[in-house]
Amino acid sequence: MKRLLIVVVFAVTGCTTSERTVEVRVSSIPPLQIIDATHFHRRNAGEIEVVILRQAGGGLLIFYLNGQPVAKLDRGEAIRLYLSPARYRFGVIPSSHAVLSSLWEMNADVTRDTPQFYRIFQSSGFTSSGGNAVFEISPL
Repeated sequence: MKRLLIVVVFAVTGCTTSERTVEVRVSSIPPLQIIDATHFHRRNAGEIEVVILRQAGGGLLIFYLNGQPVAKLDRGEAIRLYLSPARYRFGVIPSSHAVLSSLWEMNADVTRDTPQFYRIFQSSGFTSSGGNAVFEISPL
């Protein structure tokens, strides 16, 4: 299977006058990891492109859109969704049945006013008592 290489470049500005460019190289996911491809293609001109990038390692994670599973993502993989402007609920959970973890969710306002790039990252590791890692989603 071929994989498409996506290069995402962001200009980040701070309080100083200098700009910093961050380049992230990711690959798209294999077709077997797609659960629901409903939003993988633009259906009308009003839809906005939304990129979800998986940065955290540690096995496959399932990405959810409004409570429905969309795709399984591995480290360095990304999906490109096309959504109408609205508020959505993004979620992520490890796909392994051996890992008992709860779905982590966030509200995402999809608008034309801001870049629509989100990253999935690991915010904490396994606990000493055998607890699970916590994954989060945030704007990139």
